[in-house]
Amino acid sequence: MRFLVFRKLRDLARGTAAFEESHGRSIVSGIEVTLNDPVFLRELDAAGRRKVAGLLAPYERTVHLPFYGINLGCFDRWIADYSEKTIREGVDFCREIGAARAVSHTTVPAYLGEEARPKWAPRFLERLERIERHAAERGVSLVWENTYEKDFVLFDAMIERVSSVRFCLDVGHVHCFAKRPVSELVAHLGTRIVHLHLHDNDGLDDRHWAIGKGTIDFEGIVALLPRMAVDTAVFELDPDEFRESVPRIERLFGKLL
Repeated sequence: MRFLVFRKLRDLARGTAAFEESHGRSIVSGIEVTLNDPVFLRELDAAGRRKVAGLLAPYERTVHLPFYGINLGCFDRWIADYSEKTIREGVDFCREIGAARAVSHTTVPAYLGEEARPKWAPRFLERLERIERHAAERGVSLVWENTYEKDFVLFDAMIERVSSVRFCLDVGHVHCFAKRPVSELVAHLGTRIVHLHLHDNDGLDDRHWAIGKGTIDFEGIVALLPRMAVDTAVFELDPDEFRESVPRIERLFGKLL
């Protein structure tokens, strides 16, 4: 299993080091580029894109596609169309920097009520299928990240619509949003989980704390790894939080490094 850290595209475009070699090189072999600002991506010129691609060239690369305000199943078709366009742009950027994997939130809104979910899902699934096809044509493997789902209904519908669909397990989201044991999601999705997002929280909010600072059972997550097909895991931590996490990371994942 390979371990990566996340970096925002804007920081990479400024020439910020991918990560501090002094503490990270023995653990980290790659970078997940976060496209948290799609406007910045659109405004980044060819020279800036080449600069980012060159900076990332020594490392394995994955991309976290835009997520703020994105809603692929939105009842307002303009918003849904914009969301699909934005995700497609992120997939196209993967090819520019040589990233073979892209992570997308399912984009289900936190505020979506139970009665509205059956109406939201078909709109999402229609776009899911198109985006999966768009990614495959560009040699990019998509993985869909759990966010606010409290059950397995949407995941099952995704599998029925696109049989090859794969997932990113975000352990922090399960802990603070789904409020259920990670083991239940792993039991349900199993080897469809190929990518991990690792960070800690207190079960109340998505805090992205250092590993061990919150209440997530990381020993239990390590024990579940044989039941998944994970080959890449991303520490979604700011540099200071990553530095604080290094001793625990080495203790938890040392045999996999």
